[in-house]
Amino acid sequence: MKSNLRSTPPPTGHTSLEITILLFLLCAPLGTISFAQGDRVDSVNQSWFWLKEITPDVWRIDDHGGGNMYLVLGKDKALLIDAGNGVADLAACVKSITSLPLVVVNTHGHPDHCGSDFEFSEVYAQPADFDMIKSFCNETFHKDRVDRARKQSPGLEHLLTKDIQDFKPPALLPVRGGFVFELGGRTLEVVETPGHTKGSICLLDRANKLLFTGDDNNTLVWLFLKDCLPLESYLQTLEDLRRRSDQFDTLLPGHGDPLDKGFIDEQIVCAKNILSGDCKGEPYKTFVDNARVCNYKRARIAFNPDNLRARNK
Repeated sequence: MKSNLRSTPPPTGHTSLEITILLFLLCAPLGTISFAQGDRVDSVNQSWFWLKEITPDVWRIDDHGGGNMYLVLGKDKALLIDAGNGVADLAACVKSITSLPLVVVNTHGHPDHCGSDFEFSEVYAQPADFDMIKSFCNETFHKDRVDRARKQSPGLEHLLTKDIQDFKPPALLPVRGGFVFELGGRTLEVVETPGHTKGSICLLDRANKLLFTGDDNNTLVWLFLKDCLPLESYLQTLEDLRRRSDQFDTLLPGHGDPLDKGFIDEQIVCAKNILSGDCKGEPYKTFVDNARVCNYKRARIAFNPDNLRARNK
């Protein structure tokens, strides 16, 4: 497998177990899976991943416009946060940055975050998303995604992982809130952030004031999928994060550019406006389903009006 890399960032500017969502992911262009909208990548560009060291020993790996992965380097180990769509050689990309022993963690089970899990022998994740990860980490799904990428970017076909020998899903290792990844001179703590999925997590680098947020704090968050929790549960997650906001300054989301921690306040207001009825939302149509979307300043939440509150209340 080949990997052509570029050292500059791309131009600036989900997926439940249900069949309809699976079909969406097979049919949607890779560049449009990003839940925080970005510019499409020019197919004549002879690279797949864009690399940028955004702060010392933290690399942002952009998956051809389809989302962010992050590589955090310690003295003894490196931690790869998320595994992208899985259509190009992510392992080779990582090796181009570091030769340190690698630990891999999924922030949640959607296929634009666990797509390359099969390239690694072990992957950490919150157990609530294990079944979702397993449903997407299989040879058939991978081949379908690669075929789609080949059609969308024919000039980059040589970069795709078309032929995989002995495709083998990784062993899934459980992590829960409070678990700490020790990298040698650098630690990252797991913070449970249920909402976008039941098993969503963030990774807190307290010493460096960084929070790697998966899809919890994108400028557009999808909360209308079949596996999303009610909006009020997501609001509780946001309020829990705000109570810890003295421990971080910068949010590093799964889609889009870094954000200041004040963005969480904007998300909270947006969610409360929906729950109070002050924002009814505008129609929001996707390949998956129809929803509504509200915004407050930078924050946008796409939601299901029938899944606002826990049913046991």
